[in-house]
Amino acid sequence: MIFSLADHIEQIKAGTKTQTRRPSGKYQVDKLYAIQPGRGKHGIPDGKIVIYDFYEEYKRELDVFGLITKHAAQAEGGYTPEEYEELYEKMYPGWEIRYVYFFEYYTAEEIELLKTDPDKGFALYSSRKSRQVRRDES
Repeated sequence: MIFSLADHIEQIKAGTKTQTRRPSGKYQVDKLYAIQPGRGKHGIPDGKIVIYDFYEEYKRELDVFGLITKHAAQAEGGYTPEEYEELYEKMYPGWEIRYVYFFEYYTAEEIELLKTDPDKGFALYSSRKSRQVRRDES
């Protein structure tokens, strides 16, 4: 998955960027994705993200009910709702539907654990996922 804005990769690694909105619904839940710093560039070697949930967002609903929440804008990279919507519109002018992906960052060592010891890897993944859900509910 491409994250071309300079500070987003560091925010992902720090656990402060935990959402991304994309015009495509091609990404799958429970799948590992490389973090690419730009189109055509290799993924970073020290970790990947796992998408654990997603939903669709429609522009017509945002036009009626308002912008994304403050929490969502922060999870997108530390923006205000107005800043984020302006950035998204610049990147994807004329969008009508977008997909909101929730993800967690896993280091290369944690990914190896997920692959080599399914029981420990599942426990790690499950605890991370439940912690994120609890954080989103607060």
